[in-house]
Amino acid sequence: MKPKEKISQEDFPKDLQQQFDLVERRLWLVETIMAVCLSTAGLFGSYLILFFSDRLWDSPNWLRLGLLASGIVITLSAIIWWSYRWIFKKRDTRAIACLVQRRYRRLGDRLLGIVELANEQKRPAIFSPALYRAAIEQVADEALKLDFKQTVSPRPARRRATIATSLILLAIAGWIIIPEAGLNTLRRWTQPGANISRHTLVQLDGFPNQQIVAKGEPFDISGTIEYRSFWKPKIASAQFQNNQPKAAMINDGKVQFTVPGQIEDGNLTVKAGDSKQTIKIRPLQRPAIRELVAEVKLPNYLNYPTQNETVQAGFLPVLRGSKITFRGRVSRKLKHAQIAIDDVDSQMSVHSDSFSSPLHKVTDPSHFSFTWCDEHNLTEAAAWQLNVEPTEDNPPRPDLGSQSRSMAILETEVLELNATVNDDYGIKEAGIEWRVLGQTEEAAPKIISSLTVETEGPQEKDMETRFHFSPAVLGIGRDTTIELKVWATDHLPGRTPIRTSPIQLHILGIEDHAEMVRQKLEEVLENLEEVSRTEENIAEDTRELAKSDNETLDKSKTNEKIENTADEQRDNAEDLKNLVKEGANALMEAMQNPAFDEQTLQDWAENLKSMNDLADQQMKAAESKLSQAAQEGQVEEKKESLKEALEEEEEALDELADLQDKVNKDLDNLQALTLAQRLRKLSKEELALRKKIKDIIQETIGLTPKDLPPRYSRANKRFTKSQNRTQEKAVELQGEISRFYERTAKGQYGEVSREMETEKTGESLSEIESQIDSNISMLAIRNLGDWADKFEGWAKKLEPPKQESDGDSQGAGQGGGEKKEDNLMKLLFSMLRLRESELKHRQQTTLIEQQKNDIDIYNKGVKRLSEMHADSMLELNRLQFENSEPAMLTPLQDAFDSMEVTDNLLDKPQTDTITTASQSETIRNISDVINLINEEIKRDQNQEGQSKTQQQMDFMMAMMAMKQQMGQGMQQGQTAGGSQAGGTTNQAANGLNGNSVGRDDLDRTISKGSGGAGKLPEEFREALEGYFKAVEAIEEGKQP
Repeated sequence: MKPKEKISQEDFPKDLQQQFDLVERRLWLVETIMAVCLSTAGLFGSYLILFFSDRLWDSPNWLRLGLLASGIVITLSAIIWWSYRWIFKKRDTRAIACLVQRRYRRLGDRLLGIVELANEQKRPAIFSPALYRAAIEQVADEALKLDFKQTVSPRPARRRATIATSLILLAIAGWIIIPEAGLNTLRRWTQPGANISRHTLVQLDGFPNQQIVAKGEPFDISGTIEYRSFWKPKIASAQFQNNQPKAAMINDGKVQFTVPGQIEDGNLTVKAGDSKQTIKIRPLQRPAIRELVAEVKLPNYLNYPTQNETVQAGFLPVLRGSKITFRGRVSRKLKHAQIAIDDVDSQMSVHSDSFSSPLHKVTDPSHFSFTWCDEHNLTEAAAWQLNVEPTEDNPPRPDLGSQSRSMAILETEVLELNATVNDDYGIKEAGIEWRVLGQTEEAAPKIISSLTVETEGPQEKDMETRFHFSPAVLGIGRDTTIELKVWATDHLPGRTPIRTSPIQLHILGIEDHAEMVRQKLEEVLENLEEVSRTEENIAEDTRELAKSDNETLDKSKTNEKIENTADEQRDNAEDLKNLVKEGANALMEAMQNPAFDEQTLQDWAENLKSMNDLADQQMKAAESKLSQAAQEGQVEEKKESLKEALEEEEEALDELADLQDKVNKDLDNLQALTLAQRLRKLSKEELALRKKIKDIIQETIGLTPKDLPPRYSRANKRFTKSQNRTQEKAVELQGEISRFYERTAKGQYGEVSREMETEKTGESLSEIESQIDSNISMLAIRNLGDWADKFEGWAKKLEPPKQESDGDSQGAGQGGGEKKEDNLMKLLFSMLRLRESELKHRQQTTLIEQQKNDIDIYNKGVKRLSEMHADSMLELNRLQFENSEPAMLTPLQDAFDSMEVTDNLLDKPQTDTITTASQSETIRNISDVINLINEEIKRDQNQEGQSKTQQQMDFMMAMMAMKQQMGQGMQQGQTAGGSQAGGTTNQAANGLNGNSVGRDDLDRTISKGSGGAGKLPEEFREALEGYFKAVEAIEEGKQP
């Protein structure tokens, strides 16, 4: 049967045909519904899938495209399926009959059979029409009893309709509940390739796409939550990479997460409801300060440029009144920076990675706090805290170092003070001030410009300066005590000078100075006695060791005792050498004092040389033998070494005994000399007081003390006090002379002591004091004259007789060589002393020249200098007269000629460089004489071998060189430094009967008088080399 074959109306009953039509219509309806529902389910299903997918995540484009494609495919499939069934392959009666037959099995194949019989093409060629009709009727009757409508089940259509309806209702419900989401999903579903953001029920807002955080530090990230529907979740979460999520409560639409510190870049995912946002996290180090510099503008009075000081700690001292600003640099570009000064905030200017603060004046302690924020909104780890403490401009600190605070000098000396001054910001000037002590009214300190030094600039913080203080130049007389201080000021307005602790300076006359030198030499004797006692103990220990038996000597303890004895011997020799240095220092002081004659100086030089030789020879030999004994292995050899050591020690003891006797004798003579000088001083004081009274007697004669005018009344009081001091000195001197006689038992000393006692010295002088106080002037004048004569007479009795040299005392039987050497030594001492005076005079000339602004001081200074220079000329003239060596005539005359030129210049007065040049010429000429003496003795030495005089001269020259290197010596009697020894010469030493001729400058040499046999101590040889190097500087007028 063909699919399109129709059963004819005449073959099929009408009712059966209606049944078939009913089945066909029902089938069309069911399948049409199915196709429509399938299309609807496909489209709405894919839409709803996307709808719910967008609620869970942001559906990607590929999913959106797939869902839309699947919906379209399902719809097209349904249309194609329906079209295939009802358009392209529509079912015929036979197909319907099959459907009915499958529903009603009892019909079997009969219904299909009659349908096929109704088809002429399939019907048999030979058939029975009646049978055909009967069959159709029979089957039709049976079929009509059945409900063909039940053949097509509506359940598939109903299921699909239910699904489609459910999907539609679900979509409609979504649209009703969250229409924005429905519309957004529809747009995203229909336009899968479009960049349409999904609509979420919860919206995240305020979260950055990227956040830079501090490396390794927990950080907060926050945002807002917007609810777009009924769904309002209360918890949100944040997860960094694969770490454990962190939950946070949503409060009032805001949420904040605290994320642990991270050290690597990563993503932080924030979720709230159906909303999710990924934030890129970039950990960076916090911006750290690289440099903080304080620009300090110091107060204007300092005249300092701006100071840059790197701040490295939390404390910065700044001078009060300064203005500061801070410049800083951090590790990253800045967004802004802030400074808080004592909790008051202010913005700082920012440029790139640097900042600078406003200007701030430092008056009180201030606290500074620096904060900054970089371009990534990262702040500093902690605010930089800085305390600025105002400091004061401290006063300068003048210092005299180890300078003694009590000294004594001759009026004619120049005191050199080496001062250092330190200040924190800058020294302005420094100088010396002094005031006279012991006056009725306290004298005001004196300051003069010549003793004031200004710094070269305002920033000079350290200064070393040398002041030269000359009592003679400044008009300070002898027997005066002054208080001297070094002062300094800085640049602080209104700053009062800061002073050192005072130095008490006693200006002595030659008499008191001589007594001071004597006391120093007496101390040398006392220490020499101690050295002698120690040497006796050492010798006794050595004697005991030498007498020990062999068994005792072989013990280790004995060796230790020998070593200890050797150490004691070495120490004792060193003590003796120290005594030599002390004695040399005192001897140098004595050379400045004319009260000591050349023979006295020569005697003491010989004593000191003997002491030095003893330490270097016998004592050193004894120490060497003792050390050798301690090292000996054989007992007999040890005994021999101890015996030799004992011999050296006993020889040293003999020498020490002789030395003590000689030193005692020389000290007695020296004490007699100083006592005589002090008596002469009393005589001069009485004569001076007598003259002062005579000068005013015409105004005061006949008046009682009460009637004296105020001026003369004050003078009378001064005279009375002066006489009282003289009386006290005389009584003290009388006691010393009495004790001196008791110790020495020499007749002339006893005679003076008895005469002073007979004259009732103390009472008589007190009586003169009363006469002066009562203004009984004529009687006082007469008595003062009498007592001046008595003091002078006693001085002559006490003064020791001039000593003859060893060469003189040995009579005419001795050759003339020793006489010549002795004369040369005396001349040497005189020329050394004279040159020392000229050195001081040249220095004083320079100081006087600096006083020209003060006419009074200048005139007095020139007058006193002229007097001292005249004394030097008289001394040189005396030396010329007494000189018996022809070789010295010309150089002595040259020295006198240059001194005469200086004398004429000072008389003008003229104290400029011309005068100092003339004085330098004198010093060179005197140095020539000294060097000629040296060369003369050296020549004799080469002919006859080194003499005792030559050795003394070598020793003396070495001592003077040491004196120069040590600088100022004793605390009493300081010198101004400078060389005190010999120098070069341009004169050749000829025979006594020859002439001296000059040399060219190129031929001038430095001659050392010692020969190879003169083994001076090492320290003396080194000092002597330094001395000769200093001579050239002295001759050129420079400070060595």
